[in-house]
Amino acid sequence: MQLEKPDFTDLLHIIANNFKAKPANLQFTVNSTYGRGYFWAAKLPSGITIIVSDTCLKENLIIERPEGDKHYFTLQFNEEAADETDVSIKSKRNNDEFQSFVKLSHTLVQESFVFPAVKRLRSVKFFFNTSHLSSLLSKDAFDVIINQHFPLEMKSEKLEPIATEYRVMLDDLWKDDLDQPLRLNYIQNRVLLLLEKYIVKLHTRRDVRGKKVKRNDDETLRLMKVEALLVKNFSINAPTIEELARISAMSSTKLKKDFKALYGLPVYKYFQKNRMLKAKSLLALGEYTIKEVGQMVGYSNLSHFATTFKKEFGFLPSEITAKDGMLVYNK
Repeated sequence: MQLEKPDFTDLLHIIANNFKAKPANLQFTVNSTYGRGYFWAAKLPSGITIIVSDTCLKENLIIERPEGDKHYFTLQFNEEAADETDVSIKSKRNNDEFQSFVKLSHTLVQESFVFPAVKRLRSVKFFFNTSHLSSLLSKDAFDVIINQHFPLEMKSEKLEPIATEYRVMLDDLWKDDLDQPLRLNYIQNRVLLLLEKYIVKLHTRRDVRGKKVKRNDDETLRLMKVEALLVKNFSINAPTIEELARISAMSSTKLKKDFKALYGLPVYKYFQKNRMLKAKSLLALGEYTIKEVGQMVGYSNLSHFATTFKKEFGFLPSEITAKDGMLVYNK
């Protein structure tokens, strides 16, 4: 199957046709014959198109996008779930593969979009162009990003992990029924934040000289598995360093050193920061009480939760309210 133009709403219809599904409002659920999960797409007020999925399929689904003449970039966030699938197939899963990454590409180069069999994969993909970038950047920054950073990044074969900066916005999008009063504006806000965070991280990484840890792709994949396990379920305690070291097949010392180098924070500080970001995201939904949110991120003591939240963000959970998926500071 092929995607002929840079429009992810078109891709949704191609995928739906493959699964013999009829999309309603640009979304559909995968029939159990083919696996499980969902796809949805949207065309945003800015013109950006996005497709979001959370699937575990019985057979690989590969969409080819041929080289085109329209100048669009694609930013992909693909995260393999750390838990095992319940999809029944004959072939065995290759545990050495772990498809969690951030990837930048351009429509002038042929590309494949892969939705793998057996594995549960959550994905956010969107097309954007230079006009979208220019609305976020000054002219000087725009020139550096377009002429220096983006070309180097697209040539690089190094893996870019999904880290703290992205996770809250991605979790806001990974929903099969995104029910918001201003749905398209809500989605666009998250997409532009993802793009902004990507540019900031890219600029920082490209400007850093030296202080690089020697680490091969296999070790990076193992660290990504550790990160996925850390943020899998905040309602329970994080795995111990010894457990994570065993899972990653690294010594505790190497794990702690390499994890901090890759993700910018020590293991447990990373867990705690993501825990609080998850709490903030849940509060933004406006669907839960502060006590309920505290319990959902592992706090039985409301006072302890409030104190920890204030330490992270500078204000108490009680000093904010949610409106259309955004937090408003009330103090």
